[in-house]
This record gives sequence, structure tokens and C-alpha cells, in this order.
Amino acid sequence: MKKRLIHSFALLLLLALFSLTACNNNDTDAKNTSQQEESSSGAKSGEYAEIGSGANLVKFPEDLEKGIVFATYDRGDIHENIYVNSREAIEAVQNGDELPSGTVITLEGFRDGEIEHYLVMEKRTGWGSQYSPEERNGEWEYQHFTPNREVAKDNIGRCFSCHANEERDDYMNSMDQMKEFDLREISQSNKSSSDTPLAAIPTEHWKVSEISAYMNDSKEVNKEESNVMDDEEKVKKIQDVLLKMYLQQYKS
Repeated sequence: MKKRLIHSFALLLLLALFSLTACNNNDTDAKNTSQQEESSSGAKSGEYAEIGSGANLVKFPEDLEKGIVFATYDRGDIHENIYVNSREAIEAVQNGDELPSGTVITLEGFRDGEIEHYLVMEKRTGWGSQYSPEERNGEWEYQHFTPNREVAKDNIGRCFSCHANEERDDYMNSMDQMKEFDLREISQSNKSSSDTPLAAIPTEHWKVSEISAYMNDSKEVNKEESNVMDDEEKVKKIQDVLLKMYLQQYKS
């Protein structure tokens, strides 16, 4: 009888030890599994670049003035021109196709008649692939430029957030205006600009001089202290003056 009790007690002790070992093994396996999942999750999140980190790909469109202004907005003292860099982009949209690779959309913003900033978005095949699917805006990248057309310090991630709700319109806020834009206005504008009396005035022999600011109140101009501009500077200065005259109508 005594031997049976000893055997039974030993058997119960072995069962208890086995159960304890099994529990410890299960806890260890669960802990390892949890750590692996956390590690896997961390690795997955590390696959994607910070949103907006590709902004350096977007350069200022040097031929901006050759683009097409397909939309304008006026809000109080703010005036905005929206450019697209090609006629083909407008034609694609109006034919029901996506905007082609190479499309550049530029917002030219004015406040009180003075240029305030440029916001540029550009689409290229393969762009945006470094971002997470939840954050990327198709193949678009964005950049903010100062009035001097230099890169501005800004959080470009805000541009992605602003355009994210326009996925249906290829992430464009002005898609409706582009669809409705009359391409005939371009040819008509080109014809009217060539027919205008101003276009017939020869300016090749004009001399445009930049006078120092401190001489503005002087009635006499010292020609030696004035700077005669070359042809490129002259054209830009005339364009700036005409643009200010054009924008002045929105202030009156």
C-alpha cells in the first residue's frame, strides 16, 4: 500500500513538472512569435521613404511663360494663375485620357499685385514608388518656390495631403477647368498678340536703364550711374511692367 502511494505521488509530480515545462515553452514560443511580428512590422514600415522626400526631383519650369494659363482664381487680394506646360496635356484630359508623363502644373500666386510664390507639381513615370500606397499621389511630386524662383523651405508633405482627395481627377484640384478650357483661345491669343499695335512697335533699339533707388526722387539722372540693360534684361523688365499693369485692374 505504501509503495502504491509513493508511485502515485511520483507520477503526479512528473505530470506537474511536464505541464510546467510545456507552459514555459508555450510562453517562450508566443514571445518569440510576437517579437518576430514586431520586427516584421518595423521592417515593412521602413521600406517606404518619408512623404515629400522626392521634392528635389522637381525643378522650376524655366519656360513657364510659354505654358498655357488654363485657370485663374481671385480671392480678395490674392490672384492665382494656373499653368500647364503643354497643349498635349489638355488634349489628353479632354479626350478622357490620363495626364501624360512630363506634365507640369504651376500655380503662380500674387498678393496685392506682387508675386508671392510658385507651387509646382510634376508627373513622371515611376515617381512616387518610394512612398507607401496610402500616402503617395500617383506619380506626382511637388515643390514650393520663392518669388525669386528658388526652392522655399516648406513641408512638402502638406501638398500630398491637399491633393490626396483628388485621386479621381489624377490628384489635380483644377481638373474641371482643364476639361472645359477652350483650346481655340490659344491660337486666337497668338493671332491677336501678333496683330496688336504694340507688337508692331520695334523695341530692338530701345535702351532701358535701371536707376538706383536713391535717385528716384531726383529730377536729374546721371547716365554714368545708371545701368543700361542688355536685351534679355530689357525684355524681362518690359514683361514685368506689363504684368503689373495687367494685375492693377484687379485692385481697382
